[in-house]
This record gives sequence, structure tokens and C-alpha cells, in this order.
Amino acid sequence: MKRNDRSGFTFVEIMTALALLAVLTVIAWGKFSKSYDKALRATMMSDLRNLATAQEIYYREHLTYADDVSLVTESMTPSPKSTIVITDAHTRGWAAYNQMDATDERCELYVGRDVSSPLGYAGAAERIACDTP
Repeated sequence: MKRNDRSGFTFVEIMTALALLAVLTVIAWGKFSKSYDKALRATMMSDLRNLATAQEIYYREHLTYADDVSLVTESMTPSPKSTIVITDAHTRGWAAYNQMDATDERCELYVGRDVSSPLGYAGAAERIACDTP
């Protein structure tokens, strides 16, 4: 019996390994994508919580809530790709929403009386709600 001295992998073995690698990559990408979306949502919610704290500090000093984010930037620094818009602010409350460049989702928060949900997501005051328009 003569033994073949060739060593290496066959074409079928290489193609099987590549197919398995492709399947694992697709599964990992799906997990990464979901984690990334959750991180963006958490960042938007955190920025709104920080805005709420900054608004309370501003209210203690001026007896009204800030109607522009630039007025409270001393007390808070939003995330770099975050866009916070204050839609309503007066002595009885305020409303704002947050959006990021990397997602279509928006989060909103409103606090106080005579203020309503700016995007229609939030069902109650002082609760952050997120959704996609």
C-alpha cells in the first residue's frame, strides 16, 4: 500500500470551515447590533435624567425652568452625538426630547403641571419614554 505524502486541507474542508465562520459572524453581528441599540437608548435616557437635574438647579436660581439647553450646560454636558430639544418650559414645568445621530429612536420627558408629552410617547409626567417616530 502506497501512502500519499501530500498534506493540507481539501477544498470541501476549507469551504465547510468558511461556511461555519460566516454563520458565527452573522449570529455575533445580530447580538452586537442589539447591544448597540440598547446602549444608545441608555445614553439618551441618561442625558434626559441629567437634564432634569440641571433644570431643577436652574429653577432654584431663576424661579423658572430653562427654555433652551444652552442655559443649563453649566450643570450638564450631553453626550457628543445627542441632540436635546426643550419644547416647553415655564414656571410650572418643562418638556424635552432627545435624539441621537446613530438611531431613529427618540426619548422624551416632561415634568410639572400644564405641560404635555412633546412627542406623544410618555403616558405620565416624570417618566422617560422612548419610541421610533
